[in-house]
Parts: sequence; structure tokens; C-alpha cells
Amino acid sequence: MVSGDEINGSAYIFGTLAVASAAKYAFGAYTRWQKLQRFELVGRVSALNVFPVKSCGGISVQRALSSRLGLRVQGVTDRHWMVTRPNGKFLSQRHAPKMSLLKVSYHGDQVFVDGPGMPTLKLPINPTVVPSLVKKCRVWVWGTEGLDCGQEAADWMSSFLGQEGLRVLFSAPGLHKRESSEELKPWGYGNPALLGDQLAFSDIAAYMLLSEESLNFLNSNLNKKVTMRNFRPNIVVSTNAAAFDEDNWQEIKIGATLMRMLDPCKGV
Repeated sequence: MVSGDEINGSAYIFGTLAVASAAKYAFGAYTRWQKLQRFELVGRVSALNVFPVKSCGGISVQRALSSRLGLRVQGVTDRHWMVTRPNGKFLSQRHAPKMSLLKVSYHGDQVFVDGPGMPTLKLPINPTVVPSLVKKCRVWVWGTEGLDCGQEAADWMSSFLGQEGLRVLFSAPGLHKRESSEELKPWGYGNPALLGDQLAFSDIAAYMLLSEESLNFLNSNLNKKVTMRNFRPNIVVSTNAAAFDEDNWQEIKIGATLMRMLDPCKGV
């Protein structure tokens, strides 16, 4: 997936075209060297966003660590908190549009969640893992687990979103992380992920990338314009390629960070 290097908002981005998006990768050292020689400059990183709580507001940053589980800044990793329904299934803006009003920020050793008319919900970045508080949960059809953040957080979310029995879970270090390579995609495409391509509460991959050109093309066909906030990408790029060309990039190189294409995003 990625190395442990930093990505900054002014980095150049290089890509290689996909030959077969469903093909498994079996590169040796020499093959990888050859591939690196074929990278082409396709644009520049124009924005970086971290979304600590899945389906809630993001934090715009100038630089972040490219961890294997997502962008990380000040110890806060992308999509490591999640709201779940009483049955353990994740809750998103599709079923709770008010989640779009929730603003997330980090302060010292806490993540703050703010909503209109509500006191600030404060969640510890490094809570103690108590085995009895580890709960089973699901992201779409895929099972995983998270640390329950307590009754105060649960009541806060239930009150703001107007749904009973909601919980807030955290993908703490040491808890189960999903293997993207082991997950069958319900829409029938192959899975190019490799063993070790792990996920916390993201859907299919630990990063989402979108180009400004793709958004501009979409807006040119809409009466009511949308913004990047509608799609919540981690990495926004300004590219000299055509709209949606990023769907064809097999590998991406940003500075010293290497990423592989796992799947075009199917939703928002």
C-alpha cells in the first residue's frame, strides 16, 4: 500500500497506467525497478484531508504521515472512529445525513466532535483497551472489531442523530484489522490487494484519491454544484490528465511514498 513517509500538500504525483485492474501483483525487485522507470509526472497534490470519524467532517492539513492504515497527523489516523447501529453495522450519511454537520478536530491527546446545539464530545486518542469493551462491528458486509468509547459518546451520538442505541467505536492498536486481500467485492470485480493491505474502518482501501479535474467535469454537468466535501478524499490532486484518469493509475508515487490502486470508489 504505502511507505511510512510524509506526504505534503505541494508534492508532485507520478502515476503508471493500469494494464489489468483485477490482476494480482507478483513483482520481484527487478520488475519493480523497471516499473519505477516508467512513472510519468501527472500532477501535484493540492490538498490533504484526514477524516478521523468515518462519514463525518474532515481536517485539512498541510502534511501528514502516510501510514499503512491511512493518513496520520498528531497521532490521529484517518477513519479510526466509527458510529455503529445497535446491530453493529456502521452508520453513514446515507442513512444519517446530519452526520455531515459534525465537525472533527484534534487537541492535544483528544479528538473533538462538534455538532450544532451540542456540547463538544471529547474522545481520547489513545484510550486504554479493556477487553470487555471490544465489540464486533461491520463495514458493509465485512466484519471487524472496535473499542467501545463509552456511554457518554453513545448518548451524544444518539441524541444528535435522533437514533437510539448508537455506539462509537475506535480501531485501537492491537485490535483486528481487516485484510483487504481477503474480502470479496460484492460488485464482482477481482481483488488486486495483497496480504498486508490492511484497513481499520475504511471501505476497501486505506486512502482515497480524487482529482480536481474529475470534480470540475462532474460540476459542468450539474445544475447544483458539489465540492470535495461530498466525496471526502484524503488526497486531492491537480493533474494534467483528463477527468477520471486517476481510475487508470496502477501505481502512484508521491515523494518517497508508493501506493497501489486497489479499487475505483463506487460511492460517496
